[in-house]
This record gives sequence, C-alpha cells and structure tokens, in this order.
Amino acid sequence: MEDQHYTGLVAEWYDDWLRDRTDDVDYYTHYFSGFEGRVLELACGTGRLLIPIAERGIEIHGLDSAKDMLVVLERKAAALGLKGIALHQQSMEDFALPVKFDAILLSSGSFQLLTSSASALKSLQCIRAHLKDGGFFLTDTFVPWDDIRAPECASYQVTRDVVRPDGTRSIVLERFEIDIPMQIKRGTYRYEFYHQKQLVSCLVDDLPIRWYWKDEFIRLLQEAGFSQVELLTQSPLYDEGFSFVFRASR
Repeated sequence: MEDQHYTGLVAEWYDDWLRDRTDDVDYYTHYFSGFEGRVLELACGTGRLLIPIAERGIEIHGLDSAKDMLVVLERKAAALGLKGIALHQQSMEDFALPVKFDAILLSSGSFQLLTSSASALKSLQCIRAHLKDGGFFLTDTFVPWDDIRAPECASYQVTRDVVRPDGTRSIVLERFEIDIPMQIKRGTYRYEFYHQKQLVSCLVDDLPIRWYWKDEFIRLLQEAGFSQVELLTQSPLYDEGFSFVFRASR
C-alpha cells in the first residue's frame, strides 16, 4: 500500500526540513563504514541516510511505501552518479524481497509509525525473516517526553520554517494530544508553502506515533525471535530515558 503521508510537496521539501540534523547521518554512515555485507534500509525516504552510506561503497537497498519519496531519492542518486541502488516500494510491515541481507537499518524512530502491537510484531518478524544467518537489525526509538508532559497542544505551533535560496518558503506547524495508556502521540500537521510571500498551497495531515519504553522494546524484539538484543549506549544518539539505539541479531 502506498504511503499517503509523504507525498507531493511534503516529499519535495522533506530534506529541507531536516537539513540541520546530521547526528544520525554521521553515526550510521560511520557505523557501516567498511561493511562488506548487503544492507537494507527500511523507511529510507529520500535517502538522507542511504545516499551517504552508498557513497562509502556499501551495497545498500532502500524500501519505502511512499513513491514520491523514492522519486526524490532516485533523482538525488542520479545527480551524484550513484548507480545500482535497488529500491522497493513496499510497506515495512509486510514486505517481501527475493534476497536476504546482512544488516537491516530502520532509523529516525520510523518504526514508531506502526501504532498497533500486532503491526509492530509483524514487522519485526518480517525483518528477521529477511536477515541472513548472523545478520542483525539496527534501529532507534525515542520517547516524546516534552509532549507527554504537556500532555496536549490544542493550537498549532511552528516546528519548521525553511527558506530556499530562490525565496520559496515552507512552514510546518503541529498540534497534538497524548494518549498515555495507549502510548500514542496523535499529531496533526499543517504544511504551508509560500512563493513571493504568498501562500500557494496548504496541506493538513494526521500522523500518530507510538512510543516504547526501553525494556518493552527489548521484549518485543525477543518475542519476534531475535536471539541477542544489545542496547548501544555508546551511540551519540542514545539518551537514557529519551532515545535508544538497539542492535538485534538474527
């Protein structure tokens, strides 16, 4: 099923909104530097991580349910002269590929887009099934503590405000409510796009995410059949109580 959230102008501006975030790019690019196996990145989007990893000479495939994000990725890869990157438009919940991988990467808390326990477990089992013997799954999650403490924001607040060199501008606004028993943040996002100071397009989208407590996610990985689960506390992305990086071996 095609992702309905990351389409059109959202896909075209996605890299602009995240251009100041480099910590995860630096970490994962370094992590896979010199890696000799085949890697799959799930929810690869526009290739914000995939392309820097591929530039290191790593064999990496990309999978995403949003066609428009993959189109941006292909365009970027072509401009850099990167050839042979296999891309797959499928869901991370129940994908089916003809090859297995030495490592599967899922970054930026994207796993948390799966808000039901059944979907989460199904995805992890699918990931494990696509790993070679001895392969591993690398992922990060986060707990939105600032939002949980709120525990709602009924009016829109600006989260991104970006101007391109040509003067076009996009503003992202968010409002949300927190469901503590279900561990879900229900966000509503308003995307505004401007040309010559005139609003030319506006989109509103609901996008819930679920957070996992550290021990809960470890148990979920074990339930999916992973034999060894490590918490990578040496990662600069790790922040006890807020964000975690896990490596789970097949």
